[in-house]
Amino acid sequence: MTKPKIEFNKIPITVLQGFLGSGKTTMLNYILTHNEGMNIGVVVNDFGDINIDSKLIKSQSDKQLELTSGCICCSLKTLDLQEAIDQFVFKGSNIDYIIIEASGLAEPRDLALTLRTTLGQKVRLDGIVTVIDAENIEKNASEHDIARDQILFCDFVVINKVDLVKPDKIQDIRQMITSFNPRVRVLESTKGRIDIRLLLDQDLYKSRALPSNDASIDDHDNHPIDHSDHLHEKYTSYSWTSPEPLHPMKFQDFVNRKLPTNVYRAKGIIDFGLKGHSRKYIFQLVGVRPEIVWENWDQKPLTEIVFIGQDIDKGLIKKELEACIDDTPDKQLEGNIELKLPKKADL
Repeated sequence: MTKPKIEFNKIPITVLQGFLGSGKTTMLNYILTHNEGMNIGVVVNDFGDINIDSKLIKSQSDKQLELTSGCICCSLKTLDLQEAIDQFVFKGSNIDYIIIEASGLAEPRDLALTLRTTLGQKVRLDGIVTVIDAENIEKNASEHDIARDQILFCDFVVINKVDLVKPDKIQDIRQMITSFNPRVRVLESTKGRIDIRLLLDQDLYKSRALPSNDASIDDHDNHPIDHSDHLHEKYTSYSWTSPEPLHPMKFQDFVNRKLPTNVYRAKGIIDFGLKGHSRKYIFQLVGVRPEIVWENWDQKPLTEIVFIGQDIDKGLIKKELEACIDDTPDKQLEGNIELKLPKKADL
C-alpha cells in the first residue's frame, strides 16, 4: 500500500510538564540524544533550573544554548514565550520541532489554554506530556492540586521511575490516573527513556511519510544495541484502507467511545463521500484529542488511516472501522447538514 503523506506548514510543539522531581529534565536529555535526526528547539524557564547534559552543550549565550545534536535551547529568563518561539521559526530556520519544558509549578489549565489558542501562524500544538514520579505521585496528587491538574490537562502521562516501585503499585497508579482522566494515554519509563516517536509527531511535518503497514517500532531500529539503554516496550502500527466512504457520525462515535486507550496516535485521510460534501478530511489523534480539517481532493477519494500504539488489537479496530462504512453513500446528511470543521489552508 502506498504510504499517504500529510503536509502541514506549521512546526509542531510538544509540552513536557510534571511535578518537581518527576524526571522531566532526564527525559528531555534522552529525547535530545535520541532525536531521530530532527533539529529540536527547546524552550525552558531558565538555564539555571535545568541540567542539560554538559556533553550536549556546544556553545552558550544569554538567550540560547547551542547543542551538539543540532538542537537549540532557549531560556524564558530573558524572553517571553512568543519571543522564545520566534527564535526558532524565522525564515531559513532548520528547526523541525519545538519542546517546551514547563516549570514543575506551572498552572496546567492556563498553559493548555494559552498554547491551544494563542500559538500563532507558524507553530501548532502537537501534544502535552505529563511526567510523573512513580514513587511520589500518590502523595503529590493528594497534597497538590497542580499535580492532579497536570494529569487532567494532558494528552499523555508517562509514569517514570517504574523500576523503583513494585508492579502492583504501578497498577494502583494507573487506576489513579484514569480516575482523573479516563481516556488519557499512559506510558511507562525508566530514567526517562521512552520511544520518542510516540511523544513527538514526526510524520505530519514536512511531508514525513506515515509508518509502513504493520511496522514494528523499537528503539533498537536506529540505535546500536546497548543494554544500559534498552527499551523493553515495543510499539506497533496498523494501517487500514477503504475505497468506500465512511459515515461521519459513526466515525466520530468510534473515535470518541470505541478507540482503545492503547492507541496513542492515529493519523490519516478520510472520505466521507456526499455526507462530507465530497471533501478530503485530514484526521489526527494525539492521545485523547482528535482533530479533523478538510481540503479539496487532488486524487481519487480513498480512506487511509494509521494507528500507533502498544499491543494493538488490529482485528477489533478493523471491525469497528468496517462498521463506520456508510451504508447509504448516495444520501447526504439529514437536512443537508454541513460538517462544521475548519479548512486546512492555514495549517
